[in-house]
Amino acid sequence: MSADDAGRDVPREYLGVWRRLGIWRSDGSCDLSTRVWWFQSPRFHIDLRIPADRPALADAAGLARLSPEQLNHVHAQTGFAGLTVVDAARCEWRPEIAFPAVGTELDAGWMRFDSPDHLHETGLDNSYEEDWLREAGGALHGARLVEVDSGAVAYLLLNERWMAWACTGQETASRLDRLVHQQWPEFTVLRKHEDWTVEASTLPWLENTTQIRYDALNAALLCRWRHNNEVAVPLAPGRRWRVAELAAAATPR
Repeated sequence: MSADDAGRDVPREYLGVWRRLGIWRSDGSCDLSTRVWWFQSPRFHIDLRIPADRPALADAAGLARLSPEQLNHVHAQTGFAGLTVVDAARCEWRPEIAFPAVGTELDAGWMRFDSPDHLHETGLDNSYEEDWLREAGGALHGARLVEVDSGAVAYLLLNERWMAWACTGQETASRLDRLVHQQWPEFTVLRKHEDWTVEASTLPWLENTTQIRYDALNAALLCRWRHNNEVAVPLAPGRRWRVAELAAAATPR
């Protein structure tokens, strides 16, 4: 794909929050239990995948009490965020940050809309088939942010009901280590009830906690942000961010 392809917004029908219904692989295996969210703005994506057997943790200190097998289940969770490029029926995800780390393999598939809110994905090599269902929630707003002090990168995408936050650590770790979780890339999905509540996160102890009130971070606030503004993000308290790029809101069909 050319540089011109990378500079184009994705087609309108892709925009919104998608939940994976299942994946069926060419080797005969399938996965219907992993919790998967795909947030797609006009340019950026955030994707989070939490296996059903990943341990629940009450706090970060619980990592030190996990067995090697349990820690492997933590390591099996994945998240990635970056640019999405669509060329006809071909969709490619180009992550800038990822958990546990950005890989070198191409991530792309052939896409087919079975209905406006049902999407079928086939691997370029036919190694898998995935089905996706779009969640309700309205216009999706987003931004790519760079931390003023460290240069760490973050993505924030949200609509009326859903929010996704992806952020590199203060110093990105090259391996998963139970003692340096502060360096892990964080991928967190929140859902709006009375407050924003964490549905899933690469930091398991955040799940099912109430993080911030709706009036602290919402679409109206993001609409006031401008390129190169310095902003505070309640999901990363004490850190200052520069708005590097904004993703214009659009309402999915």
